[in-house]
Amino acid sequence: MTTNISHAQERITGPWLWMITLTELNQGGQASTDIDSLDEASKGRTSEEQIAENGAKEGDPVSGYKWTPGELPADGNINAMLVDIGMTEIADFNDVTSYAIIIIESDREQRNVTMGVSSDDSIKVWLNGGVVHKNAVNRGRGGPNEFQDEFQVNLKKGANLLMVKVSERGGGWGMNVGIDADFEHSLNFDDYEHVEFDAQGDPIPVQENEWGANRRITGPWLWMIAPTKANQGGQASTNVDSLDDASKGKVTEEKVAKNGARKGDTVGDYKWTFGTLPADGNINATVVSIGMTNVADFNDVTSYALITLKTTKAQRDVTMGVNSDDSIKVWLNGEVVHTNAVNRGRGNANTFQDTFDVDLKRGSNLLMVKVSERGGGWGMYVGIDADFALTSTPGSLSVEPTGKLIT
Repeated sequence: MTTNISHAQERITGPWLWMITLTELNQGGQASTDIDSLDEASKGRTSEEQIAENGAKEGDPVSGYKWTPGELPADGNINAMLVDIGMTEIADFNDVTSYAIIIIESDREQRNVTMGVSSDDSIKVWLNGGVVHKNAVNRGRGGPNEFQDEFQVNLKKGANLLMVKVSERGGGWGMNVGIDADFEHSLNFDDYEHVEFDAQGDPIPVQENEWGANRRITGPWLWMIAPTKANQGGQASTNVDSLDDASKGKVTEEKVAKNGARKGDTVGDYKWTFGTLPADGNINATVVSIGMTNVADFNDVTSYALITLKTTKAQRDVTMGVNSDDSIKVWLNGEVVHTNAVNRGRGNANTFQDTFDVDLKRGSNLLMVKVSERGGGWGMYVGIDADFALTSTPGSLSVEPTGKLIT
């Protein structure tokens, strides 16, 4: 990965990693400054917050476009640059928003350094996941040798993720960005670890889990239940898509495992509802306590539980452990990572019945656990031998409730 060195408040021409999204007609520029066009274009699969905290990968799609590297010309013309890199053939693109991300690498902490920006039209700037500047305006970007807006920022030692949003109403479309500090810049987002800061600019410690059955993930999870055919719960329903059956094709296991769900959305006769597992992992008691059912001994039924795991770094081949009563199927980031088609009790609370290796990506990881019940007890335990946090910071997925904790 090529690294470029900048000194003082020089313009950062890049390469940056670029995405563009369309706005509503006549709503580009000032009117779109606080509209999350990434969320709208991706239909909730990604968001400004997620990209500002975690970056993106070259080639990742958002609607009809892909994240693509490109270097700004001397005059800061975004439109010309996007044509050059093949993102569009439109030479005068209007009612459109650009997102540009880059890593600012500092060999030391640098506080209260001056950042300067110019934009055509409106601009919004994030540094390390937090908004540090916004100017909801329709304007030309001025000359290349001066900045229209200046403000103070803090650079932490190491990698700092900078995201700049410029929304265009009509006419010219461009930006200039500089920082009065010593740094290098690159597109190496893999080494970036998101850290949240308090009002004084000091890092906020992240609560992390410890491995073992005594550190099971109790939630709150987001729950759905779907009855099976008579005498077909448990082992027989492991590979039956009960979400598809219950919703009559409106939703599927694959869709929910990839995209999550929203509290209150319905599947058949039930609504997605938050609930925390008790210490004994009793699913039946959980769904009764949260009002999903009054049946204290529910048989021939399948539960689906969703939760988001946030990590500050990619972690490969970490061990996940599960117990289940009866059968279990596990998805991580939309992929099946474990299946055990069995009728069994969920065993001892201090050990896991099944263990297997998974990969956690940096940022948000969507976990879905399906447990199908034939008769008798109905429950699960889940744990992961990895560093992750269940935080109150909202992500792009709707399965991340405020105040979620590891227990």
